[in-house]
Amino acid sequence: MTAAPAISPEGVGAVLALREKERQIMAVLPIKNRGESLVELEANAARLTREVDRRKQVVSVVLLIISIFQIINLPGAILMHSTMAIGTVVLGLILCGFAALFNRLGQLTVVSLLLIAVVDLGCGLMLLMTPMGLDVGDLPIFDVLVVSELIAVSLLPATSIFPVAASNIAFIVADLIFQMRTPALNMMLSSSMGYNAIMQPIALQLVVGVIAYIWVRSALRAIARADRAEEIAELRRREVEQRAQLDTGVEYLSQILIRAANGERSVRAQLGQDDQLWRVSNSLNLLLTRLWRTGQIEQENKQLRGEVSRLTEALHIARTMSQRRTQAPS
Repeated sequence: MTAAPAISPEGVGAVLALREKERQIMAVLPIKNRGESLVELEANAARLTREVDRRKQVVSVVLLIISIFQIINLPGAILMHSTMAIGTVVLGLILCGFAALFNRLGQLTVVSLLLIAVVDLGCGLMLLMTPMGLDVGDLPIFDVLVVSELIAVSLLPATSIFPVAASNIAFIVADLIFQMRTPALNMMLSSSMGYNAIMQPIALQLVVGVIAYIWVRSALRAIARADRAEEIAELRRREVEQRAQLDTGVEYLSQILIRAANGERSVRAQLGQDDQLWRVSNSLNLLLTRLWRTGQIEQENKQLRGEVSRLTEALHIARTMSQRRTQAPS
């Protein structure tokens, strides 16, 4: 027990230095210009996961709605006895089936493109396959093309709405120019209502595209700010928990050192592997074990020196008595 008090000043000083070092590390994180910290990587991964989950939910809902719409249109196409209408609906259902397959595989971009194709092909085939040519009653079908814009802006990057809108406008213009028209439509186009009839679906594509883009960008920014605020709150909560755990661990190790300094040679630190000071506690336990062995060796050396002194004294006494006997007269 003679060597234990000597570890108290150095051991407590080491633990205090460790506490100060940990506080400095916590103060400078994240370190700029040295890459992202582990916590930031975890936050980015969590943000990406949430975004993918949101997109999966939207894709699943849109796919379900379009599939139900195609199924509802199938009986009407059969009742019309129109091979074109039946084929259009069946083709839409087949594309929805492929979209569902790719959705299970996690190919969300492919699913989004297939859903856009379902809407555009359905409208396009319905207009192009009219037996009497393009009629006045077919013009409202152009308005349905805005659904593909809404799908694009909801499931793909927001800027994808403009290529979809441009392709829809190009199809509207090309269809009005090159497809055969009925006399009623030719009469309307040649009248004062012709300009409005042409510009209405085109303006609808532009207005819906711009408004949807602005709305989605604002929504995405709001979601990003909410996610960032949630991440900051989570990081602060983790920091508080880590500091509390660190302070508790340092206080515990300090008590271990004090008990060891007071002579408890068998005392050891018991910290789990999830604790920040687990490695420090292992090193401290190794130090205490070596000091305990050193104390044992020192105790054995003291006993050995005592035995050597006792034997040396006994030998000296024996020699003295032997000399006296030799010198005594017979």
